[in-house]
Amino acid sequence: MVRISCLALLLAGLSLTQSASAGWPFFSEDGLRRGTPEYYAARAADPPGSRQECYYGKPWPVSARPVGPEQTFVHKYHTAHYWPHPYQCQDRQSVRSYMDIQVYNGWQTATTFYDYHFDPQTNALNSAGMNHLAWLVSHVPVQHRQAYVQASFDTAANSARMLSVEKSIANLTNGHESIPVQQRVTNPLGRPAAEVQQILTGAAEGALPPVIQYEGSSGGFSTGG
Repeated sequence: MVRISCLALLLAGLSLTQSASAGWPFFSEDGLRRGTPEYYAARAADPPGSRQECYYGKPWPVSARPVGPEQTFVHKYHTAHYWPHPYQCQDRQSVRSYMDIQVYNGWQTATTFYDYHFDPQTNALNSAGMNHLAWLVSHVPVQHRQAYVQASFDTAANSARMLSVEKSIANLTNGHESIPVQQRVTNPLGRPAAEVQQILTGAAEGALPPVIQYEGSSGGFSTGG
C-alpha cells in the first residue's frame, strides 16, 4: 500500500513537472526537442564556462559570468578542442580596426594643407603648397586621395584657400581628376623649418672641439744585473 502511494506521488509530480517545463526532459525550454539538429543549432551560440547564479540575493560567483543554460556536452567538447576560437578572431578584428583608424588619421594628417602652405597676403598656394599638392596627386593612394585645408577664424581666407586648392588640382590634372577638398580644424605638427635650422645652427656653433685625452704610463722600467 505504501509502495503504491509513493508511485502515485512520483507520477503526479512527474506530470506536473512535465506540464510546467513544456515537455521536460524530452523538450527544452524553448519547445525544441532535445537531440534534434534544430535544438543544437539554437544552442550553438551559448557561451562556454560556468554560469553565475543567484542565491539568497547574492550572485555566485561575484565576478562576471555567463547566465542561462550551460552548453551541451558536444558543444563543450567543441569549445575545448578549438579553444580559443572564435575569440582570437574577435581580438584580431579589434586590432585591425585600431590599425585602420591609425592609418586613416595618418593619411589625413599627411594630406592636410596648413597655414605655411599658403601665401599670407593672397591665401593662394605657395611653392611649398604646390609641391605638397603635386605629391598628393601623384603618390597618395586613391582611397586616401583627399585634400584637407586647415580652418582659420577668417571665413574669407578659408574660402580663398579652398578655391586656390581646387583650381590648382584642376590645373595639375587638366580637369581629368576630381579630388574632394574639405576644411579641417587642426594645428600643424612639428616646428617651422626656420626654427629647426636655428636650433641645429646653434648646436653646431656651441659644440666643443674634439679632444683626445692621453694618459701617460705610471709604471717604471727596471734593468737586470
